[in-house]
Amino acid sequence: MVQFIIWLLPLTLATVTANDRHKIVYKSLQQTTNECTQYNVQGGCLSRCVTLITRDWNDTLGISPVYSRFFHPNPNDVCSNNRTQRCLSSRDTTIPQKNSCLRASESVQCYLDQYGEVNTAVPQFIRFTILQDAQLFYECAAILGYSDQHDALLNDWEFKQQGTRCVLRCFMIRSGLYSEPEGLNMARYYVLCGGYEDDFFQQAAECASRLRQEVPCEDKCTLAQRMATECIGVDYATSSIMQNQGDSANYVLASRASSVYMVNDQNADSDATYRVVNSGSTANIVDNGSSSTYEGGNSNMFFRTSSNRR
Repeated sequence: MVQFIIWLLPLTLATVTANDRHKIVYKSLQQTTNECTQYNVQGGCLSRCVTLITRDWNDTLGISPVYSRFFHPNPNDVCSNNRTQRCLSSRDTTIPQKNSCLRASESVQCYLDQYGEVNTAVPQFIRFTILQDAQLFYECAAILGYSDQHDALLNDWEFKQQGTRCVLRCFMIRSGLYSEPEGLNMARYYVLCGGYEDDFFQQAAECASRLRQEVPCEDKCTLAQRMATECIGVDYATSSIMQNQGDSANYVLASRASSVYMVNDQNADSDATYRVVNSGSTANIVDNGSSSTYEGGNSNMFFRTSSNRR
């Protein structure tokens, strides 16, 4: 990916307006460091704790390219990204995967040494977890009067129903990914998608402009849905509720009625087992890996596509 995209994505929001809050979270590296010290995280694991909180670390995949949003690269240094990636690759081959604290610490050091000047004070956008995605989905369904139509909405992968399109639009607004006047928030999508290819920003902008001409202005739900599915969803998923047919979707969340319970959510893209507890006495265990089975009664299934890229 090219650095000019990153310069467009400072997400520099020392103050967040009331209209921008919704469910959106911003944190600085200093805030997350202070948070980790409250948990008595040992020094050697501090970097892992910080990058887990910013959702930039995964014990299997390593550090996300969008961790770069906490840095200011020198505009005249066109090789900083390549140097950083080479540094990360060397750590991947020399540090055992089970030593996650050292891997995280060395990965952060690669950015500190190679990428640019770190900014610890400015809060940056933090992407949602699977559980937060699910909560937003159910809240939007309730807000729009579709609380009793969860199954229909979850199964409407082609967005044939207007209700599904409107719930997705609500989800996008409350997650800070979309607004009526500005359209897609590509800065936040950059974080959500774990970075994207060099020309993706321009392609998405052209796609959004085309759809504003094609979709009647009064059909706000269809416009938002098509922007998400056609301008973003061709290569990346907007959220857990968008499943690309034919892709390797994993069962990652089970819900019972309108209540959702989950523990052991290490990371949205983790290979860890997710333990989903029903409101009754039966615990459902869903493996975010090769398994696609779960145990339980009247539970809806919630899908997520693997959209994180290195």
